[in-house]
Amino acid sequence: MQTEVKFSSKRFLLALLLCACSVILLQNNDLSPNASFTFNAICIAAGLAVCFLFFLPSLILKKQTDSDVLTLARRFTPKLRIPIAIFYALYFVYAALYFLLPYIDMFHTKYFPEVTPCLITFIMLLGCAYAACKGVNVISRFGIFLFLFALLTNILMFGGSLSELDFSHYSFELNGEFNAFMQNTLYFVTPSFIAVIFACCSGVTRNFRFRQPVFTLIFTGLKYAAVIFFVWFALGDYVGRQTYPAFVLSRVAHFGPFAGIESFYLALSTMSVFMIVSLFLCCISRGTCSDGNRKCVLIFTLIIFALYVTATYINSVKEILANPIPLLLLTFVAAVMLPAAYIFVGRKSNAKGN
Repeated sequence: MQTEVKFSSKRFLLALLLCACSVILLQNNDLSPNASFTFNAICIAAGLAVCFLFFLPSLILKKQTDSDVLTLARRFTPKLRIPIAIFYALYFVYAALYFLLPYIDMFHTKYFPEVTPCLITFIMLLGCAYAACKGVNVISRFGIFLFLFALLTNILMFGGSLSELDFSHYSFELNGEFNAFMQNTLYFVTPSFIAVIFACCSGVTRNFRFRQPVFTLIFTGLKYAAVIFFVWFALGDYVGRQTYPAFVLSRVAHFGPFAGIESFYLALSTMSVFMIVSLFLCCISRGTCSDGNRKCVLIFTLIIFALYVTATYINSVKEILANPIPLLLLTFVAAVMLPAAYIFVGRKSNAKGN
């Protein structure tokens, strides 16, 4: 049963950091191949600056009310609570599928091609449902272990690729076109989904500081830049013929006779997607079921699985679910418009009270 016990905001933002960093792990030809590293670094800065703007309304809301959108919807606009809860539930179902599709594809094609993707998805979702029933607090505790494991994996992946760095064919010149800038920046806005999680669950955290999400986005940008740097200079032209560059980087990393840490990459990707979907289900539970009951979590877990199976057999559905534009538009509504609306609602209510 999900509880409302308050826990450290730092721990919550650490979990969101890990969720944001998982985006680059599943990157699969989403970036323009003609853009230089310096050009991509600028796109990272621009994309994460937009992410911060997505964060702002819920940060202000948290600072002023020490609460979140879902709690304020129940308090100030009880008649709109159900429509708002439905909207957020649909958003998180869509977002869960957006991340599950590339992860399951990578897991299936790179590791276990003989296993049915639907079976992998079903097992993953069962674990996510169990974690969601435990609540955000427990999931954020798991984030501490995941952070340490991610640190180890990154050290192995980057350290093992140092000997492969080659600067002879590439430089740090600013090469890229406007279309490439738009495409790459759009991709680097993807982590803005963590702003929606924050908007829905920040009410159960304490000791919030405005600098915490700033550091979260800065470290996310550094992780993205590190992955792109090593992919660009360690893999070179080879990566252009491969899918999932981060996976390829983990495979070529080596320390003397010990080569390939793809098992670490698989574990990190799996646990990261597990955390993302679990937090999505927690957000759905907080919005649709005030008590966070298990039936609610199970119902939406089955809905996500049913939609995944549908996307597997109907390509047009898969194309819609994998399209980043609808996700970013919905993220803008969920992370910016609704929290901003409740900033004004809260101020108006306080003015009447005075």
